Amino acid sequence: MLKVQEDLKVEGYTLAVPSVSVGNVGQLSVDLLISTLGMCRVGRIYDDCFIPLAGSDPYDESSEDICTAVDVYVSHESKIVAVQIRSPLVRRPTSFFHEVLNFVTDRKISRVIILTSSFGHEKRDKELRTVPFRYLATENVTAECGKQFDALSWITLEPKQDEFSGQSILQIHGGGFAKTMFDLLQKENVPCTVILKFCSEGDNIPDACELINYSNQWLKIIPVHDNNLCKLKFPPSWKFLFGNLPPKELY
Repeated sequence: MLKVQEDLKVEGYTLAVPSVSVGNVGQLSVDLLISTLGMCRVGRIYDDCFIPLAGSDPYDESSEDICTAVDVYVSHESKIVAVQIRSPLVRRPTSFFHEVLNFVTDRKISRVIILTSSFGHEKRDKELRTVPFRYLATENVTAECGKQFDALSWITLEPKQDEFSGQSILQIHGGGFAKTMFDLLQKENVPCTVILKFCSEGDNIPDACELINYSNQWLKIIPVHDNNLCKLKFPPSWKFLFGNLPPKELY
């Protein structure tokens, strides 16, 4: 069940959705978007495919607001809506997909960007020799932005041979629901792009920063420094990603 402000006007906006994936890179990237753009919460999604969660505001230490498993944020200045997922999936998110689809069509959102990651050890030889990023776009996005992607030297996700059928198929190993959601939106003729980074589990903050920098080459919603890297603002909640420092008594 999706609950947002009744008067929310987001026609023509971009919707960013993270896929719960290896290293949580998609979710960390959306954290960066929300914090950097100063996005405000405008709704929540309640769905039993996610473990229920409630906590303090991750973006404002002085706020009395709470966060839940799935919250919705907006920046009217940048014309972007973000769905942030903070809880693991416990079953197939079919109903969540349709909540997002209905939200996009009802509110006339122009396109969906799915941010995700994929296992770095799945890269093949030719992928090792290129940038660790790939994208996957629906036909309507390719028709509109294909030349722009080519100018940016973006690389489309390469198909891989399925070990059971022997056929070449598109897979995002470790990418969570990104490919499934992409297929649904493509079937419904909703413009959608998946942007992913190959990575491994660990401190994935650098991966999230790189994914946002890469995505911003196309989206151009975040101001950049002279070196063309985004002027990012880390959320205060990131101070607790790895817990407290080890006690000095250990040494």
